[in-house]
Amino acid sequence: MTTFSVSTLTAANGDFEVREQPIPETPADGMLVRVEYAGVCATDLHIALGHIPDYDYPSTLGHEVCGIVEEVGPEFGRDVRGVPLKAGDRVAVMPATPCGRCAPCKAGGRFPNCESWDVIGFSNPDERPAGGGWGQYVLCNSRARVFVSEAPAENVVLAEPAATPVEGLMRAGFRFGDSVLVQGTGTVGLLAIAAAALGGASTISAIGGPARRLEIARELGARTTVDIGTLRDPDERRNAVLAGSPNEKGYDLVVECAGVPSTVPEGFGYLARGGCFIELGHFSDVGTVEINPYQHILSRDARMVSSSGYTPDSFGRALGLVEKLGEKARHLITHRLPLERAHDAINALRPANRWQLDGVEVGKVVIDPWLET
Repeated sequence: MTTFSVSTLTAANGDFEVREQPIPETPADGMLVRVEYAGVCATDLHIALGHIPDYDYPSTLGHEVCGIVEEVGPEFGRDVRGVPLKAGDRVAVMPATPCGRCAPCKAGGRFPNCESWDVIGFSNPDERPAGGGWGQYVLCNSRARVFVSEAPAENVVLAEPAATPVEGLMRAGFRFGDSVLVQGTGTVGLLAIAAAALGGASTISAIGGPARRLEIARELGARTTVDIGTLRDPDERRNAVLAGSPNEKGYDLVVECAGVPSTVPEGFGYLARGGCFIELGHFSDVGTVEINPYQHILSRDARMVSSSGYTPDSFGRALGLVEKLGEKARHLITHRLPLERAHDAINALRPANRWQLDGVEVGKVVIDPWLET
C-alpha cells in the first residue's frame, strides 16, 4: 500500500472529496499515526461555511485525533509525559504546537501564543501531506505533542474537546467544593460537567437539551438539569436554575458552552457574589450582547475568563479525565462515519437540520477513516 484515502474540503461552502494521496515518508524526527477516530466539531462547520477569515483551501480537517503509531523516527523520542514511543502505541495528538522561536514563544506566559503555529486538522493537503484526522494517516513532525494512552479509542478521541473546559476551569481557579453551572450540553458542555465532577464540585447544574443530553449530563454529575426547550420563559428558567444552587444564591462558576449570545448576560445573572464567568462557547462571531457593568459585574464582584486554546498541561489533564470516564465516554459518541460521509457530518451540526443524522439526535460525531460505506 503506497497511497491512503483522505477527505478534502475543496473550498468554502464546497464539497468534500475523498482523494488518494501518497503515504509520506516518516522523517527521522517525525512520526506516522494511523488514525482510528477523528472528531467533528463546530469549528469544522465554521471552516466549511467560510466563517474563518483568510482560511486556506483546499483543506484536510480533523483536529481531534486518536490513532495508533505506525512508524516513529529514531529522533522523535518520547511523548509529552516522557513515555518512550513505539509502533503500536495508541496516542492522542495535540493539534496545535508553537514554534518556540518567535517573540511570544520566548516571552513565555501562561496562555499559549505563537506567531507560527503548526496545526493538524487545518491543513492544505497541497502543502502538508497527511495533515488532518479526516484521512487514514497523520504525519507528526518534530514539534508535535502526543500523549500515549492505554484507554479505548472512544475515550482518547475526546481528549481534545475535553481540554477546552479543563483549561477554562483551571484559569478560573476552580477549587474542590465549588458550585458549578454549565450552560449548553453539547460535547464541550458535557465534558465540563465531567471535569467539574471529577474535580470535586459540591453542586453541578446544567442548562441545555434535548432530553438525551440532559440524561447524560446527570450521568456525568449534574444534580439539577433545566431543559432550555421546555422552560423558555427567562424568569421561570432563572428561578429553576437558582433553585439548584447553594442556598439559591447562585454559583461560584458559570461555564458558557452554548455559543449563543443571550447566554452571556443570562449567565452572569446566575453567579454568586465573587463568582467567575467562564466563556468557552463563542468560537465564531455570532453577534454582540448587552452587558450592564454594574448589574452583571461590579455589584457581584464578578470575574470573567475565557479560553481559546489550552496548554500541554491542561491537555494531559483532559486525557486523564476522559480515561477515567470509562464506558460513559461511549455514550457521548452517537455516530461513527466513513470519509465519504464527511459532508453529512458537517450538515448534522447545522441548527437548521435540528442536530439530526440518520434519524438520530447528534452527540459527538467521529470520522473513522477506515470504515467502509
